[in-house]
Amino acid sequence: MKLASYRESKQHQLTDLYVAAGDRTYVIGTQNGLFPDLGGHVPGEMGGVWNHPIKLMDGYWLRVSDGSAAQWLEQADEFTNYPFYNEHRYKQLQDLQVEVVRRQFCPDGLEGVVVSYTIHDTRRAGDRTLSLDFLGRTDLSPVWLSERVNRFDGEDHGVVDPKEGVFIGKDQDNPWFVVFGADRPFREGVVDRALFGPETTAGAGVSGQLTYEHVALPDGGSVDIHFFIAGSCHSEEAARTTFVRLRSDHLRLFAEKRQRYEEMLEQTAISIPDKQLEKVFNWVKFNTDWLIRDVPEIGRGLGAGLPEYPWWFGCDNSYSLLGALPLGQFELARQTLDLLRNISERQNDKGIIIHELSTCGATYHMFDRSNTQETPHFIKCAWETFLWTGNLVFLRQVYPAFRQGIRWLLEEKDPDGDLLPEGYGIMETEGLNLELIDSAVYTCEALRVTSLAARLLDEPELADHYGKLAEKLKTVINEQLWLEDEGVYGDVVGTPAVILTKMDDYIADIRSKAGEQAARDMIGLKEQMQQAAPDEQRAWLFKNWVINTPMETGIAPRKQAYRALERMESAEFTGPWGTYLTGPYRKAMMTISTGVSAVAECRYDRMDEALRYVKLIASTFGQVVPGSISEMSPDYGCFVQAWTVYGMVSPLVGFMFGIQPAAYWKEIALRPRLPQDWEEASVERVAVGEGEHRNSLNFFITRNSQEAVYRFSLDQPGWTVKLNVPCPAGATIWLDGEEIGAERAEDEANLAITASRTHEVRIVRT
Repeated sequence: MKLASYRESKQHQLTDLYVAAGDRTYVIGTQNGLFPDLGGHVPGEMGGVWNHPIKLMDGYWLRVSDGSAAQWLEQADEFTNYPFYNEHRYKQLQDLQVEVVRRQFCPDGLEGVVVSYTIHDTRRAGDRTLSLDFLGRTDLSPVWLSERVNRFDGEDHGVVDPKEGVFIGKDQDNPWFVVFGADRPFREGVVDRALFGPETTAGAGVSGQLTYEHVALPDGGSVDIHFFIAGSCHSEEAARTTFVRLRSDHLRLFAEKRQRYEEMLEQTAISIPDKQLEKVFNWVKFNTDWLIRDVPEIGRGLGAGLPEYPWWFGCDNSYSLLGALPLGQFELARQTLDLLRNISERQNDKGIIIHELSTCGATYHMFDRSNTQETPHFIKCAWETFLWTGNLVFLRQVYPAFRQGIRWLLEEKDPDGDLLPEGYGIMETEGLNLELIDSAVYTCEALRVTSLAARLLDEPELADHYGKLAEKLKTVINEQLWLEDEGVYGDVVGTPAVILTKMDDYIADIRSKAGEQAARDMIGLKEQMQQAAPDEQRAWLFKNWVINTPMETGIAPRKQAYRALERMESAEFTGPWGTYLTGPYRKAMMTISTGVSAVAECRYDRMDEALRYVKLIASTFGQVVPGSISEMSPDYGCFVQAWTVYGMVSPLVGFMFGIQPAAYWKEIALRPRLPQDWEEASVERVAVGEGEHRNSLNFFITRNSQEAVYRFSLDQPGWTVKLNVPCPAGATIWLDGEEIGAERAEDEANLAITASRTHEVRIVRT
């Protein structure tokens, strides 16, 4: 599908939000074209026009007049979302006998927004002229946590500059500016703090209204008018310069962004039998791009979600980037990881990865301390980034953080020396700062990959040390955290004496959120603890989704994994839209909990079950924003969330197509395992490696009851492809038309094809 075919529309529930996104600026309002006060981090201020680390405007509105009637555009009848811009269509302007389409987009790399209106005559009674009033409400104000860096909001003031045809707004206490105007001169400009259009917004802003007269509207024809909004947190000159650039180059900037999105669509282009899922997969590419935040004074990286979490997280990105890498987002992955690491190193010398970073440079931690699982998870993600990019310089830069982080995990966070770090995990449940399964699992992974990094970087003794600790911790997890009677892993290791002091709070919390029925599981768990020896150190089952992490990472033995996965698939843990965040609630579901379930199934070749989870995520597509998937399934929380890319891309590209690169060594492992009903699938232009290790893979699979055919090609020669494919007993193996022998084990065949370029492998059943 071409980019032009990607459009999603709504004509109902238009009070839902939307975003017109750029890496420097974005616009958030409602799909009916309004800008209500919304959000919690900066109360009532998370919408409008943002240019991080500041907000520019609460919103903008247009009034149309033809001399006999005047009307504000305040209730669009239809909203259409495109991959990089959106439109509001006003069809019911009967008094004026016009239809209006408002479009907005944010150019790449610029601190500005382009807002365009197309006004179409429906009267058909001769040419006429219109008068237009464009009202912009400033709210030049700082981002969340700015008080920690001594930035405070001041009252806004504004002036009009008739010579340049613009309004200029400034915060009285800070060098924060916004400039807006049109592609034509205005007749009159008004500045007034008490001036509002069709809605009133809070804050210390000021309104500027620019009036444009004698706008010619042909009989039955249309007229376009373009407005430009530019900002700066440094100077008026910078904002004016951006405004001039937008006004002179907006058509070219739109074309350039369209071209970039065309290229994004063509990168890692899948073709699968489920065309709806294929479409959603591609929209998730676009969604991920919407969340890139570039703040030159702080850094560039992938934000978490809109409207509430536009900034950067350690936890979220350790999932999200694993989905972004197969899409070719190598630079974004490195930039994000470098940003997190650099800020973390400024705050501590222990390798502890921060939890949350606002765009003003201030950090935030739940319960005033870092979550334990984020540091090992970061290590795992950074290693995967190295595998995809082959960038040894990057690995050398992050490797010291690997070692420091492991030292912190196994010394400061593991006082009893059992290899199970203590502290808060992903669930961020107050008081649950014990030895948690997600921290243990990701620490095991961190030890494994740091062992591999140490060996590559000529530290064999450390490599052996870390490798042995990883195997030891893997055993601890599979023995001490496995609950044989339950057939799943426990959430936490601890003694009843410690955990019982927290149980009444947990029970009260569950009861308040999900009712008495939901509280019964925790009441039963409390009774178990009361019957156990007070100092008995053992695992306990709180039924949080993180008990899937041993399967997600593949450290669970197959027999245990099958039992656990089958229970996790049941109604006890999985609801109509995905995996519950916690079993006792049986209420809240998230794309990340469901995505982890999908990856966990893939690890054990349960592709039909994995596909079910991926499709559950996809089933929530468009329920709030056309073209997007909400953080909380099916339709609440952030209306776009970065870690959704993990649940959509990793199962498909990493496991169903089975693409696992080792770019530094110029190797690609292909281990395709398709869902049962898929007879054909392909993926093209999968980027692997950077610089001298750069390559691109195309992979095609067809199969029927008689044979399976695997065709692949690489842009650059000389690489080794290690192919593992299903191969039933008695089947013959053909490589490029010649029958060959191959290593076989348990209905699989392994081939290593060196100096690869274009090859076909055929498995023929006899």
